[in-house]
Amino acid sequence: MNDYDEKELLFQKLATLFPNPQENDQAGNILSDYGTEASELEPDRVRLAILKLAGADIACLKETTTSAKRDHRDVLAWAEYPNQTIARSLPDGPRKKKMIQMDLEQYKAWLFEK
Repeated sequence: MNDYDEKELLFQKLATLFPNPQENDQAGNILSDYGTEASELEPDRVRLAILKLAGADIACLKETTTSAKRDHRDVLAWAEYPNQTIARSLPDGPRKKKMIQMDLEQYKAWLFEK
């Protein structure tokens, strides 16, 4: 799924969501809390997921970063695969395939929106 520069997109998303330099620094500092431990994998991907879920809400950013530190897979699932997370119990078939495609399209649309 990753055919883009996550680090560059992370800076772009931060600038879009937090145009105020002071808030941008604060948000960046919060996000940098994730990825400090060896068990905290894929830091840029997870930080993008945190931003997608929290939006421009600093309190939510803190809470979601804390969630990611507990288990980054939850944050990735909520951000990147919301329909699939709901539809895990569905049998394989056209409906499930459509939900997978919808997740991919909505995540890429969020990543590249201006």
